[in-house]
Amino acid sequence: MFLSLLSGSHNGRVLKIEREGVIGRDPAVEYSIDDPTVSRRHAELVRSADGWRLRDLGSANGTEINGARLIGDKALREGDVIGVGRVTMVYSTQLAGTVRGKGPASIDQTLPPDELLRPGPELVSAMLAGLRAEHRDAESQAAAALAAMIKVIPGAVRASVVDWRAGKLLARAPEGAEVSRGTLFRALSALKSEPKGVSVWTVEECRTLAQSLAQPEVAPFIAVPVDHQVGLLLEGLAADDTHPDVALTPAQLGDATLLLKIPVAAIRAEIAAGSRKMRDSDLRLAQRIQQKLLTPPPESIDGFELALSYTPAMMVGGDFFHIEKRGVDELAVLIGDVSGKGVSGAMYMAYLVADLRHQLRTNAGPAELLENLQRSLTPVLEAGMFVTVAAVFVNTRSGMCRVGLAGHSAPVLRTAKRKVIEMGLDPGSPIGADMDLAVREQRLQLAPGDCLVLTTDGVDEGENSAGEAYGKARRDQVLVACDSAAEINQALKKSLLEFVGRDRSTDDLTIICLERCRV
Repeated sequence: MFLSLLSGSHNGRVLKIEREGVIGRDPAVEYSIDDPTVSRRHAELVRSADGWRLRDLGSANGTEINGARLIGDKALREGDVIGVGRVTMVYSTQLAGTVRGKGPASIDQTLPPDELLRPGPELVSAMLAGLRAEHRDAESQAAAALAAMIKVIPGAVRASVVDWRAGKLLARAPEGAEVSRGTLFRALSALKSEPKGVSVWTVEECRTLAQSLAQPEVAPFIAVPVDHQVGLLLEGLAADDTHPDVALTPAQLGDATLLLKIPVAAIRAEIAAGSRKMRDSDLRLAQRIQQKLLTPPPESIDGFELALSYTPAMMVGGDFFHIEKRGVDELAVLIGDVSGKGVSGAMYMAYLVADLRHQLRTNAGPAELLENLQRSLTPVLEAGMFVTVAAVFVNTRSGMCRVGLAGHSAPVLRTAKRKVIEMGLDPGSPIGADMDLAVREQRLQLAPGDCLVLTTDGVDEGENSAGEAYGKARRDQVLVACDSAAEINQALKKSLLEFVGRDRSTDDLTIICLERCRV
């Protein structure tokens, strides 16, 4: 096992751990580190059944593992970033990528300058693994990675992850550190102007800027783009003559950005998840509103059995229906589809249903009602959008149906003798396609035992994963196999969803079955 020291004058030193012992400043301990922030007996390494463990010995400045304060003892994992005082070291089982030489370094061996290497990809990857093991959430991972950076990178006192497109801070270290508005503004401007290059603002440049803009809080910094949206901001020491500028090699910058890639990716995933959560919350609200607009049908209709199913492809959809009694012996059944899914389709659907209810308060027949909807809806529809509607007014005493179609598929008749009849009705034009829409009123007669089936295009256009259409033949097989309106409705819905796959259904599905009872 090895501890690779990455801080200050100890950078490049490797401790080979072969026996239990104490880490501390005292020269007499097994693993001595000469640093004033390290206690004389700081921490102890012990063997156990699960490998090496580390415990703090009541040190003045504490011991950290992956940015978290060590309390008690803890098993070490490959790539763990250990902090004792201000000294940072990385636990690894092999030396690959850490030093260059013919063999492993011995205990307390400090390699000559020409033998030193920066932490290589293997070690950085191990450090990332340690961060992920210790910190489950992405924000904590990023904060721990940033804390490791300011210990490893010379001169850096603050580190931040910034969304340079949105102008937001995503994470920062040390905990509670504030980035001045002047520095943040200049860093964001630098990232936007040089999205593929490193921007370095020196002490002198910051002093000049502070004098010209009266922004004394601007500190020297390095802005490093991690990807097309996220950048790393490393702030240097105070801008005065006693402190040099932050000076990093390309190799060090490479390590810094590599160290951030996984935590940043995780942060962005969490942001996306939060957006999805907010979106889903909005969709659930829209769904509740839509369900209130889509009023349930009458509980009973003299002489008829009614069955309805409504399945949006998303939480909300563009399909709509409306069923209500008109007078003593008339039933209005309307079904339709707004071109659009999700919230946009639902918004237009809400407007349409409100208008439709208003039109039903008049004495208009199905054709006149659809023409009135055309005149009121077309001006508010976006270019390219349209609405299809089927309006069926049923005389519940005689079974006579008056039908008006605006671009919607005609209802299908399943007779009492279990035959399926296409009524050959003119589908007409959708609302929104022609300002001068003229709807022809058409009629059909329902005999006792006949069932009228109205659907949206989720039935007509349903496809399976192979691109095969559900088709009228499968539909008709279901219709002739069932006895009642309720059976037809449930069987048709089940058959279609099983054919297209419940998880890949891309269209809303509404089915209305209206059967005239047998005498």
